[in-house]
Amino acid sequence: MLRKSSAVNNMANTLHIPVLLEEVLSFVDSKKSYVVLDMTLGRGGHAEEILKKIPSNSHYYGVDRDRQAIEYCQQNLKTDRNIELCLIRTNFSKAVDIVRGYGEKGADFILMDIGVSSPQFDDPSRGFSYRFDSKLDMRMNRDDLISCYDIINSYTEEELVKIFSEYGQCHNARRVSKEIVEKRKEKKIETTFELVDIIKDVLPKKELNAEGHPCKQYFLALRYAVNNELDELKKGVEKAVNFLNKNGRLAVISFNFLEDKIVKNTLSPYISKKKVDKYKREEKEDTFHYLTKKPIVALDEEIKRNPRSRSAIMRVIERS
Repeated sequence: MLRKSSAVNNMANTLHIPVLLEEVLSFVDSKKSYVVLDMTLGRGGHAEEILKKIPSNSHYYGVDRDRQAIEYCQQNLKTDRNIELCLIRTNFSKAVDIVRGYGEKGADFILMDIGVSSPQFDDPSRGFSYRFDSKLDMRMNRDDLISCYDIINSYTEEELVKIFSEYGQCHNARRVSKEIVEKRKEKKIETTFELVDIIKDVLPKKELNAEGHPCKQYFLALRYAVNNELDELKKGVEKAVNFLNKNGRLAVISFNFLEDKIVKNTLSPYISKKKVDKYKREEKEDTFHYLTKKPIVALDEEIKRNPRSRSAIMRVIERS
């Protein structure tokens, strides 16, 4: 059992609205006992409603790499029916192997709502946001050794350029990286606001005056690097696809073009493209197909209620 922390109570004060909730629930079967693998448990927003829909004798495995998320759900995520609820602290690449270790041969529904949860993003002490002045951190798992502070203060200029260019598609990656290296010669770069000032000092007026915060993509790139998110995403999707039972479904919610591209490219080799000859009888093969002809996005009503759903993109596949 994981030790309770005071941060759990702090999380309760942060409003969390699960994105595309109704759309996710529409792909959950309520007529048969289910094995559900929720690979991004967070504060249990999706889990709470899925638990209400699936029948008794189902198994629900909730996974998150954040200790605070697991502790919060241990206290607050409940079911009064005969459903086995198991919470696991790990990352995408290890989740399926751990669930197999519990004796499960496959899952009927797998959900991946990727990225940073609202409680993580809105907690100043976690150092994810440029909105708060806090120590550079950005670790989803606070037991990890490498934080944003370490990257900013120890990575070479070339390594920083690669992070900002590949993960953030930042147009001024070289100028920003060079400035970071120069500034840290004077003193260590400790806080989010210090980093914001360094970035803004070298950006052209065009970027400073553009819509949105000028540091958004730089912070996103650093978050990806700290948590190895994109590699974990690819491995997680691959493991999830191969863990689906017959007629099992995988729903993946991403939040930008790069994440969605990784999801799409990882799923692509599994999706059946075979043309069927209706006059030739063959044994039915194990195939996967999309249940979403086009990716599902949030409707205007949801965006008004929850602006963070604006960038959500959901793809769903089924194993035949």
